[in-house]
Amino acid sequence: MKALVFPEPWKVELIEVPIPKCGPNDVLAKMVSVGICGSDVGIFEGDHWIVAHEPGGHGHETGAIAVEVGRNVEGIEEGDHLARMGQGYAEYSSSVNVIGHGKDEKSGALPIVRNDMSMDEISFADAVGCAINCFERAELDRIEGKAKAVVFGLGPIGLILTQILLNNGIEVAASEPFHHKRSIAKKWGAEVFDPNAFTRATHGNYSVVNEIKKEFGEADAVFEMVGLNETLLDAIEIVQSGFRVVVFGAQKIQYIPYVNCRKKGVELVYPEAMVNSKLDKDYWDEALDMIASGKLDLESLITKRITLEEAVDAFKYYNREEWIKIIVEPQN
Repeated sequence: MKALVFPEPWKVELIEVPIPKCGPNDVLAKMVSVGICGSDVGIFEGDHWIVAHEPGGHGHETGAIAVEVGRNVEGIEEGDHLARMGQGYAEYSSSVNVIGHGKDEKSGALPIVRNDMSMDEISFADAVGCAINCFERAELDRIEGKAKAVVFGLGPIGLILTQILLNNGIEVAASEPFHHKRSIAKKWGAEVFDPNAFTRATHGNYSVVNEIKKEFGEADAVFEMVGLNETLLDAIEIVQSGFRVVVFGAQKIQYIPYVNCRKKGVELVYPEAMVNSKLDKDYWDEALDMIASGKLDLESLITKRITLEEAVDAFKYYNREEWIKIIVEPQN
């Protein structure tokens, strides 16, 4: 079978390897839809805490079909649609992505069968689970009256989070430099702002934070989904005193302004990926149920579909400006 391998930073290779053997306790799955996650790009660039060398790489955003089921496995049959498969950048896999992102797999864990969902829908489960985790860690249910939230960064998880907030009756403002991402959030009902519209030449020191405060007001929760220190500082400035900044954007080192945080009593919260470490729960089933309900517009997030061969250049020349979600189709 064909598979991608990530031997060192900034290098990805398409290779041929044997199809995994399906043992008595295993499930062999055919990979159909695999979303490229920002963490996969980070692995390729070498600045992520996960290092992926083996065939199939990381590739946790998968929608797969069972093609062989071990004799000791119960509840899964050939042809079942499977969530929670891992090592997706390959034609076939027997690896399970239990909770992903560097956690040890639970002994005996199996894929989740969801025959009510398409392969594309299943591939979004990980991103939706991350967005649910961010939403719940903000604890907006403690707000009396109409809650307000600001989202910095409308990548796939930021956009999904925006939908979840709006679906829960929360007013949302979003800051995002790229027009096509802003237009999607605006279509759903969010107020959108372009941080690049406020330059020194035209606005002096008046920034997007000033504009959001003026037009939208301070927020009961701010979500930093970019991974830049500048937007973290903006988030701290715009959140109401005593409330939460949820930091999901990935960066290795952050500068946190102690005086600003201390004077405002800001709470900084760092969610794991699909795991709520505060409640010791993961969101696989909840994410899949939310997708199956049809309450999320995920189709608008798919920029294009590519083959494993095309994925080599997609990683090398990843276009954060124009792309939202790229779906790799290993069988094509």
